[in-house]
Amino acid sequence: MNGEMFGNTAELAQRLVAKTYQKVCGGLVVTGIVMLLMSTFMRSFVTSMGLGSSLLILLVALGLMLALGHSVNDEKTSASTTNTIYYLMTVLFGVSLSPILIYYRMDTIGLAFLGTAVMFGGLTFYANRTTKDYLRFSSYLTWGLLAAIVLSVVAVLLRIPTLYIIIDVVMLVIFAVFIVMDTQSVRKYAEYVDSETKLQKFSTIGALNIYLDILNIFQILVQLLGMSNDNN
Repeated sequence: MNGEMFGNTAELAQRLVAKTYQKVCGGLVVTGIVMLLMSTFMRSFVTSMGLGSSLLILLVALGLMLALGHSVNDEKTSASTTNTIYYLMTVLFGVSLSPILIYYRMDTIGLAFLGTAVMFGGLTFYANRTTKDYLRFSSYLTWGLLAAIVLSVVAVLLRIPTLYIIIDVVMLVIFAVFIVMDTQSVRKYAEYVDSETKLQKFSTIGALNIYLDILNIFQILVQLLGMSNDNN
């Protein structure tokens, strides 16, 4: 395999995982800083963000995702370009998530952050040690996520809080499995690495997948804990 040409595949997998987690942590730090700056110095702008702003951010994010995917597969594109696109996305998501720091209590955000960290640590530990192949669940998870998103929209439109909570819990489980699956995907990438550039690129696309899993888990926990505080 290509990985064997560049080095031992097992060693490459370890390097890929390490590099991926470095970028995940870097992306989360960037997002956190942007959220803090936006909610502190651009509070009026953040509170005025509506559906139009959300759709614009979503469209730009989708465009950057497509550009990132193309850069990974394009041999002419440098690894630094791929990294730049990734970090631009982390800035963008920092802008989109900044309302959380305004509309939710700090104890809710703190508990959600702690819960996310514990889940990520435990799932990562499990993913790097289990022999069970979670990649075969990819299509099921994707369809399950799409169904949950559609049902969540229905729950909001029909104002059914209980259904919304159930869907959030289901989505929390889905993204938890996604973390395990995406971690295994990173190790699988080692089979296709035959240069340092590819190692950097694959670690970036792997980082984006895990980064998005973490953000979604954090958002769901904030929503669940926020609803609990509202009820109290």
